[in-house]
Amino acid sequence: MSTDVVKKEQTELQKKEQTASERFTGMVMKEFEGNVGELNLNDYQRQLIRNYFIGIDNALRNAETSRQLSTKKKDDPTVTWNNVNMNKLATDVVQNAKLGLDMSIANHLHVVPYKNSKTGKYDLNLMAGYEGLKYIATQFSLYKIVDIKVELVRENDTFQPVYKNNIEGYEFKITNPFNRGNVIGGFGYIRYENEIHNKLVVMTVDELLKRKPSTASAEFWGGTKYNYTTKENEKVEGWTDEMLYKTMVRATCKKVTVDSKKVNQSYIYVLDQNDTYYVENQEDKISQEIEENANKEMIDITTDSTEKLPASADDAENTVEQIDIQTNNKSEGPAF
Repeated sequence: MSTDVVKKEQTELQKKEQTASERFTGMVMKEFEGNVGELNLNDYQRQLIRNYFIGIDNALRNAETSRQLSTKKKDDPTVTWNNVNMNKLATDVVQNAKLGLDMSIANHLHVVPYKNSKTGKYDLNLMAGYEGLKYIATQFSLYKIVDIKVELVRENDTFQPVYKNNIEGYEFKITNPFNRGNVIGGFGYIRYENEIHNKLVVMTVDELLKRKPSTASAEFWGGTKYNYTTKENEKVEGWTDEMLYKTMVRATCKKVTVDSKKVNQSYIYVLDQNDTYYVENQEDKISQEIEENANKEMIDITTDSTEKLPASADDAENTVEQIDIQTNNKSEGPAF
């Protein structure tokens, strides 16, 4: 057999072989259809699912590295595909893909892993990031949205709400970009094609901080954290401004009027999943959260972190940020 013939046969074989992400897509569809029913996905939605595989695979690798380095989690099950609750993951993957959330876009979609002590496996929640929330709000708005702008206002900035010709607006100026001072509040501005619908959302820093979870991670909200190596509490600067910004984004997106004719099963499912964690009135959800997460432990990829259950909706975001997935990292993946 000539060399050319061999090369041709090898090329044809390679074309037939599925990549790990393609096998993942097929597995997800099979799992979903077995539990929910017939599923039809277009080419773009299939591509989104293939992107999800890369992001989820990286999240599992990061979580497993953390488990191995953590003295508290070394006896936990290995964080691998074999120990993932594929039933729930398949539903999350399909519904987010049908909605159009893209894990390859920064802050569109994040992975939040939990250890389910009841099943001995890991549950993976897919959570919309702040860009994902803006995308959903834009797609399902009753009126066509041109832009959703969100800013934090600092002590040395100038900000003034403006109401002219029955149109909401604002004036905002950063007077000194090198010395803006502390955050004193924030605003979100929803600009519609028909400006009569424009909406300005304004919140003070105290109002933003009210949405800070009761068990907020010091790595992100700042504060103190126990160091298991030194056996002492240490001060952590955190990313407070970034967390305040994301809180402002969520509050702004909630003000978008939804077109009921556009609402579908995927929209309801994804928003319900997010609202489990992102609620404004934490007290109303605490008992429900405790019951729903009674057998779950959030996987913290920072080593030797304290194990805790999310006491409020926003708690999950702290872990979301710790495993923000960069999907351009290559991964061999499991053999589905």
